[in-house]
Amino acid sequence: MELGSLRTAFIASVLVCGLSLAGAGAADVPDYYPADYEAMVEASRSEGSLLIYSNIAEYNWRDIFVGFSKKYPWIKIESIDLGPSTSFERYYSESSVGKRTADLIVTGAPDGWYRFAAKGGLAQYSSPEVEKMPEWSRPLPGLYTISADPMVIIHNKLLLKDAPDSLADIRELTEEGGRYRDKVTTYNATSHSFAYDIHWSVTKAFGDAAWPLFDDLGSLTRSESGGAVMVEKVTSGEYVAGYFVSGITVFQRMNQAGRDKIMGWSLIEDGTPVFHRGMGVTTGAESPNSARLMLDYILSHDGQVAVGKGGLTPYRPDVGKDEVPYLSYGGIVDEIGEENIIHVEYDPEAYEQRDVFLARWKQAFRIKN
Repeated sequence: MELGSLRTAFIASVLVCGLSLAGAGAADVPDYYPADYEAMVEASRSEGSLLIYSNIAEYNWRDIFVGFSKKYPWIKIESIDLGPSTSFERYYSESSVGKRTADLIVTGAPDGWYRFAAKGGLAQYSSPEVEKMPEWSRPLPGLYTISADPMVIIHNKLLLKDAPDSLADIRELTEEGGRYRDKVTTYNATSHSFAYDIHWSVTKAFGDAAWPLFDDLGSLTRSESGGAVMVEKVTSGEYVAGYFVSGITVFQRMNQAGRDKIMGWSLIEDGTPVFHRGMGVTTGAESPNSARLMLDYILSHDGQVAVGKGGLTPYRPDVGKDEVPYLSYGGIVDEIGEENIIHVEYDPEAYEQRDVFLARWKQAFRIKN
């Protein structure tokens, strides 16, 4: 679950009925993997279950776990769905008293990852898939990216005659006087790091033009804390449009109860933020070999295809658009051009300037406290 607080747990083995838990024979790995990789595979057989903390829902994980369990059927997987910062806080609490804790953390919280690495929680694992992935997907030593998810525009087709596909289009609604005041929505940058990092990155990318743009957009906008809420309120007509809405929230909801007849979506042609959702093996892992195998599988071609089937956005260059049901990073590039992608990066300046930035953001978006 991307931004909510719902916590769920499930065992992946129930998804793979009929697979033997014994798992005989060597695992099938690419020929560019190191010669000693099989030793890590063998070591995983004697480990307990693989425990993952993430802010990714069960439906996002399902295809990944099925594919992984076919390769390593002896590894039982437990995934607990937590909020972005909660994954780290739970790890700190459990590891401090020697309790069983996460082997692998997968979450979208750049500031949390910086603190986690600084506190020594991130294991320095070098994946054999590293050379197959773009450099921007490795923001810190040992930290990798599971998906590169776009933030999109959504709109109510019944209320807006012309579909907006840029921030400039949204800005034009100000020309209607007060007609659209509070009729547009976006994430509240003060509510969590996910939202903050999106707004920070767009502001940095737009430079001097950023605050005049946000001042105009803010005159129309009432912010929300979650993507699902924005989708529901645009569908119901409470809002006519939303921007910087997570694609994860949008794509799999489009065919629910004929929603696609009411709501449309588009990439943001003058600047689509792409969020790098991080993953890393923990230094407190009780099943470190199993965690490394999972990380490597997710980074592999087959793993990235499974990422796409689950509604996340794969970014591995050799994943074709026809291999996934929604978007791939390559598909985004083809549609709007690399120059119109704003990478939501792990930027230390964002955290140093947080208070100053949020004070100006509140001014633009008419938030008093």
